[in-house]
Amino acid sequence: ADAGDIVFEHIGKLDSESVKEIFYSASRVSSDVLIVDLDVFSGKEIVSALQSFRIARPNTRIIVIAPDRKPGDEIISSIVGLGIYDIAAGKKESDWAEMIKNILLSPPATYAQAARWHTGQLLNAFVQTKERVIIEERPAGVVTIAVSATAHGIGCTHTALSIASFLARLGHSAAVIEDSQRPVFSFLCSVLKAKEGKVEGSYAVHGIDIFPDESRDDGNWSYDMLLKKIKAGQYEYVVRDLGVLDSARKREMYRADTAFVVASAARWRWHEIIDRIDSDIDIIFPLALQSDVEEISFYAGIKGTALPYCPNPFAKENDFIFLKLLAPVLPSRRKKKSLFGISLF
Repeated sequence: ADAGDIVFEHIGKLDSESVKEIFYSASRVSSDVLIVDLDVFSGKEIVSALQSFRIARPNTRIIVIAPDRKPGDEIISSIVGLGIYDIAAGKKESDWAEMIKNILLSPPATYAQAARWHTGQLLNAFVQTKERVIIEERPAGVVTIAVSATAHGIGCTHTALSIASFLARLGHSAAVIEDSQRPVFSFLCSVLKAKEGKVEGSYAVHGIDIFPDESRDDGNWSYDMLLKKIKAGQYEYVVRDLGVLDSARKREMYRADTAFVVASAARWRWHEIIDRIDSDIDIIFPLALQSDVEEISFYAGIKGTALPYCPNPFAKENDFIFLKLLAPVLPSRRKKKSLFGISLF
């Protein structure tokens, strides 16, 4: 479509059932701008529909038309809390075409411009999240990354090894610790004829240290028993292969600095994800089409990422994806200006 063309349009009122369908259909279309008139639906479901749309289309600018709405409106406050700041407000008889035209000709609105609509209920959560991200950009000590899966054979171990290998290519000291229900690292190290790693009990494989599970089902986590060795190895990152997610492993996920769940995007397996995995945990879908991931992300309200086919976990083909997924726990280099305008790193 050419610039300025309408690629999707819906006219008419929506009910609680159709609002999600319409927004999902809109998310399947590549667009620069989405214009939403709040008069088409008055229920709170439109907030979750907009949230799912933003997950599926994070780069699409969203403009909300809000006739006869005033600051303090609960719906608009929640919409602003999603990071949607282009709010066109006025009386129903206003010249909406001219108002939308002016918004489109202007840069996207900022939070400062939309703050009057925000009740403040989500303000503290926003500040805390922002502060947490700043801290994670400069991780102190060992950073722990937990990887689990919704079922056996989906790719939990493959993903854990891929993440550690990616970190090693960035020049970081990384280790993988096995805490899954079906240990395979001992066999892997034997097949690869791996040499001894930095510390006793570890094996060096493609620039990373692997710790096979040697807990012998005694009820203890390998990670907990290896804390001294982790410190001795001076690892910057430790990736935990947790295996299939259960209640105990879910607690371990929250102990980590960041966590990922590996799942299938097949429609007949959606039940393994919907209402079972917290929306703040990134879900990785190996071998999935981007369209399938966008679909399940929309309906389940999750953060899904498609991981293209790459049979070798130590290859670099998917580095660009892991760079994005691990950005919150990777060190950043910020430019600082001196009084004389010289940039220091």
